[in-house]
Amino acid sequence: MAVPLVAIILAAGDSTRMNSKIPKVLLPVAGQPMIDYALQNAEALKPSKIFTVVGAKSNEVMDHLEKRALPILQTQRLGTGHAVQQVLPRLKSFKGNVLILHADACLIRPQTILALRQFHLLQNSAATLLTARVESPFGYGRILRGKEGEVERIVEETHATPEERHINEINGGVYFFKATVLAQALKDLKPAKGQREFYLTDIIPLVLNQGGKVHALMVPDRTEVLGINNRNQLAQAHRLLNFRRVEEHQRDGVTFLNPKTVEVGAHVVIGRDTVIEGNVQLLGETVIGEDGRIESGCHIQSSKLGRGVVVKASRIVESQLGDHCDVGPFAHVRSGSVLDKKVHVGTNAELKNATIAAGSKVGHFSYVGDAKLGKDVNVGAGCVFANYDGKNKHECQVGDKAFLGSNSTLVAPVKIGAKTVIGAGSVVTKDVPAGVTVVGVPGRIFKNKK
Repeated sequence: MAVPLVAIILAAGDSTRMNSKIPKVLLPVAGQPMIDYALQNAEALKPSKIFTVVGAKSNEVMDHLEKRALPILQTQRLGTGHAVQQVLPRLKSFKGNVLILHADACLIRPQTILALRQFHLLQNSAATLLTARVESPFGYGRILRGKEGEVERIVEETHATPEERHINEINGGVYFFKATVLAQALKDLKPAKGQREFYLTDIIPLVLNQGGKVHALMVPDRTEVLGINNRNQLAQAHRLLNFRRVEEHQRDGVTFLNPKTVEVGAHVVIGRDTVIEGNVQLLGETVIGEDGRIESGCHIQSSKLGRGVVVKASRIVESQLGDHCDVGPFAHVRSGSVLDKKVHVGTNAELKNATIAAGSKVGHFSYVGDAKLGKDVNVGAGCVFANYDGKNKHECQVGDKAFLGSNSTLVAPVKIGAKTVIGAGSVVTKDVPAGVTVVGVPGRIFKNKK
């Protein structure tokens, strides 16, 4: 039978060192607020409850939490021990285990949290904490061990002796406790010497005094426990999380030519044998099929690309590209655009809310907005779909195999029939039937095709 579990996320810190109007725990790291990583780690264990202790700018944090966690307000910031004490009334009859982690612990992997719980259960520990060895332990709490290697206490750097500061095993800030042991220790917890604050780390000797066993699991990747207390550390965390995602995609058969310069969102999917060049951003709910190539300078957000798509130094946002499309360089495919198979979008072309059927081509320096194009349509260089009349947007429709000459303009709303030719530089203001040629300003039917 599984041991019941609740989770407590400590999120009452402010943004003083970040110098931000945004609550620290809502600052984005690698594409999502840092608190979301703690929530995901807690949710992976399927606890019966997730409590989040909030303080500064709590309304914003509580709005973000929605129903994922129950907020507990810490009205006075008197330390991490005091923060956990605010949850105690909710745990009066709880007999299981308690996971405690910090909201800014976004570098800790879910599998590490799972391993820590398993270790806690196997050792039948009263308390289990996560530790790591680092080359430069400055700013972190140190793990003090006894002669037999047992954990005796955690000393914060401000209270450590010169000898203790040379210890390079640091506290990772993630804990499992037996609920009954934690409750008693929190009741016995005293303020730190010379201060008003109650430190959660001071609980370890109190657990030992109860006769409980305290164990530590050392994580092999020290980057998992790095703190995020300033903008430099925020940037470092972003790079680390992003590179982990790149490595995951590499294991799945994706080639990255310059992985350190690529941004990959948490929800991006990339097919095998696709090649991603340097200086590329793949964000949001983007899905890229197999055998594609995303060349340098691309920004692709929340878009779906089919198999064998080639994108050159272009921006694609909230759109769909069918198999074997090619886009760019320097094109902009804006939201709502849907391209069928083998559609070509040329240099500096722009699409917006455009539906384009298979085999059609949009030439360089063209703008196609609020339009539906049939199969094998040719949109010449410099064509403009004038979709806005100053108050409202209007749609253009172009039939199969129509040919729009260079620098022609379609003043929406108009319909162009199949196999119609619009002469270069023409301005079309009225519907045009199929199979004719239109020239001039305004455009007039020149003659029927024979």
